[in-house]
Amino acid sequence: MNLLLLAASLLLPPHEAVEEARLFQTIRSLPIKRSPLPDDEHRIGLNRALTLLTDELRSLGHAPRLQDFVWTFPLRRLNAPGTTDTNTPPPDPADATFTNIIVDLPGRDSPHEVILVSAHYDAVPHCPGADDDGTGVAAVMELARVLKNRPTRRTIRLVLFTLEEAGLIGSNHYVTDWVKQSKLPGPDNQPRERIIGMISLEMLGYFSDEPDSQKSPIPKLEGVFDPPTIGDSICIVGIARHQSFSGPLAKAMKSAAPDLKITLVDFLPVPVPDMTRSDHRPFLMAGLPGVMITDTANFRNPHYHRPTDTIDTLDPRRFTLVVRAVAGSVYELAGPLADPAVIHPKPSEQP
Repeated sequence: MNLLLLAASLLLPPHEAVEEARLFQTIRSLPIKRSPLPDDEHRIGLNRALTLLTDELRSLGHAPRLQDFVWTFPLRRLNAPGTTDTNTPPPDPADATFTNIIVDLPGRDSPHEVILVSAHYDAVPHCPGADDDGTGVAAVMELARVLKNRPTRRTIRLVLFTLEEAGLIGSNHYVTDWVKQSKLPGPDNQPRERIIGMISLEMLGYFSDEPDSQKSPIPKLEGVFDPPTIGDSICIVGIARHQSFSGPLAKAMKSAAPDLKITLVDFLPVPVPDMTRSDHRPFLMAGLPGVMITDTANFRNPHYHRPTDTIDTLDPRRFTLVVRAVAGSVYELAGPLADPAVIHPKPSEQP
């Protein structure tokens, strides 16, 4: 990154440094087809996405860690919507290695305490996946830019999972490996790593102000929950036992983006199935605090898992507000050690 641009970005708090144009540039750069199935074009697109994202992270000055794993293809192919062809054989097992992308921004005081933020870079076959989950990927990439060189107490970990659409395969592998590693002694008697909270960014860019544009998998609970009927908010989905994470997250998001309407759903003791349809689920199953930030997918977006999930259906202003809210809240929860906006005042504030 150009040093002058980097210095300029550090004059602002991280949430104010988020740029709408860069978010949409990332979404446009993603291959339209990026899935392990059903054909070579989709697999090539998935690998292109992997290369594109790792190269961009390196250009930002990061050293992404690539977590490879093997996935055994199902016996039957995934078909295009509306087709019934199941005769195409699965790909050769030699092509069954897939990769999660991990970037750490190490904490200074408590590096073993981790705030993890994720999105998934694969998409449903034959669907562009602009909202699902191009918006999440763009957000993670923008966090990688605006949070770099900003010291925090805790470690911020950014993860781009693969094969979410195939059944949360990448995140399941990550959590299984993390649980194994967490049982090993820490290096030089250092504390074992602890995930303070995990945030899955799962579709962030579709909004509607129309009446009855928002549905809910949770019915009205008198005095507890009145489901919104207009799709004009971003939702934070968690469970009651993790309110010590989801509550401060929502508060910090609101502080970073006061104009963003937020719906917090974290009062249930266990999640209903529709609340676990993203990469936070394996974390929850392992007893780790996990939340999903989402525009609620098919409960609002008519383009969900369809060829019409294109970039022109997104709401630029509110999507950008969501990313600003996430950037500001993650930075706050990680514990800023020094605010560059104070150390390096804006030119108009200099003596």
